[in-house]
Amino acid sequence: EKVRNDLSRLVLIIWVFVVLVLTSSYTASLTSTLTVQQLAVTDLRNGEYIGYQTGSYMKNVLKKLGFDESKLRAYDNIQDYAEALSRGSQKGGVGAIFDEIPYLRLFLSKYCDRYAMAGPTYNSNGFGF
Repeated sequence: EKVRNDLSRLVLIIWVFVVLVLTSSYTASLTSTLTVQQLAVTDLRNGEYIGYQTGSYMKNVLKKLGFDESKLRAYDNIQDYAEALSRGSQKGGVGAIFDEIPYLRLFLSKYCDRYAMAGPTYNSNGFGF
C-alpha cells in the first residue's frame, strides 16, 4: 500500500532509521564480543611469565589458579609493566600482567595504543578489615 500522508512518511522514515541504527549497534556489539573472545588468554600456564604488582595479594591468587611460582614476576609501577610486556617472556619480560582492574585501567589509559585487557576476570574475596 502506498503511503500518502506526509506525517505517515515522516514516521516511516524515522522508524526505518531507528531499525537501521539498532541493527548496526547489535552487529557491532556482536563483532566486538567475538573479537574479544579471540583475544582471550588461552593458556598462560605453559611457560609464559606472568607479572603482578609488588606487595599485592595477586601472587597468592595466581598460585591458587595453578600458575608456577617460578614464572611469576613482581613489578613496582605501570612503567615497569609496559617495559616487561614489550620485552615479552623470551627476553626477560612477561607475557601478561594480572592485577586489580582499577590499576589495569590506569595502565591502559596511558598505554592503550599498545595493549588491551583480555578476560576472563577472576573474582576474589576482596579485602577484610
